Amino acid sequence: MANLREKIIQSLENGKQLDATLSTLSKFQENLLKNYANPVFNKQDKDKILKSYSDLQYLGESLYRYGTLRDNKYVSDAQEIKDDIEDKILKGGIVYYYYVWHSENSENTCEKCRELDGQVYYYYDEVPEMPHQNCKCTVEIVEDKKGTEDDEPQKDKKKIPPRAPMPDPSDSQPQPKIPQIPNWIMPCDGRISSGYGIRKPPVPGASAWHNGWDIEVPIGTPVMAVANGKVIATGVAKGYGYWVAIDHGIINGVQVTSEYGHISSWDVKYGQIVKQGDIIAKSGNAGYSSGPHLHITIREGRFQGTAVDPSKYIRTNF
Repeated sequence: MANLREKIIQSLENGKQLDATLSTLSKFQENLLKNYANPVFNKQDKDKILKSYSDLQYLGESLYRYGTLRDNKYVSDAQEIKDDIEDKILKGGIVYYYYVWHSENSENTCEKCRELDGQVYYYYDEVPEMPHQNCKCTVEIVEDKKGTEDDEPQKDKKKIPPRAPMPDPSDSQPQPKIPQIPNWIMPCDGRISSGYGIRKPPVPGASAWHNGWDIEVPIGTPVMAVANGKVIATGVAKGYGYWVAIDHGIINGVQVTSEYGHISSWDVKYGQIVKQGDIIAKSGNAGYSSGPHLHITIREGRFQGTAVDPSKYIRTNF
């Protein structure tokens, strides 16, 4: 989608584009109102949505007045409104955010919630409502640091690996006592080539929302467990090739897991207890990958919960 700020600027210079821009703004306002009424948003984010609606409404009304005055040759008045519109845009009348869906990820989470978990939406699009009556999913508003919507998110693509093999909830075996380690280590020694957050998809099929880090290393590089834990998944995941997941237990009241993707092989098995620094896999280049690297995701909550910035747990050397 073309940059909204540029669309408005072009409409001020080219009258033929004005009607199309007004139609776009009207549709965006409609979507924002629907999102404002959507219970998946908290009050703070609803306030952001309402302000964005008011800003677009003001810009739309101003553009309409500008076009009318220009068409009727009221040059001085039209120029005054044009200057006001440009000033409004420069002062934040157009904001650039994304929505990120977070599912509850409890044992009662439905399959639709699991499918939506981690989905990214463009800010002026309509976000789906809660899938079921007792749904506790939420949607987070994330600022686009680049200040542009040119890289529209891949709304039909999952950002996370599939959930098989899922741990058996009926498994009544006691969980291992896993020591908490304040400082986690890097899984391998390499450059972080892609950080956590919004990015331009590196290859077709990859998501615009990056839920972890990509660490640039040659194929076959040993991959270490970032902290003590228990292996809860090994296998193949769409987009990630081979992968391994480790449960690190409860840390500060939250269950934390780590996932390692694009590996070429793994050296552990399901249920195995590992210590920080143990070799668990070898890096690779499988799945949606633009070159040899290791992908790591850190999640809080039940298995495949909410992805967080790995820097919250992992210390780095930079």
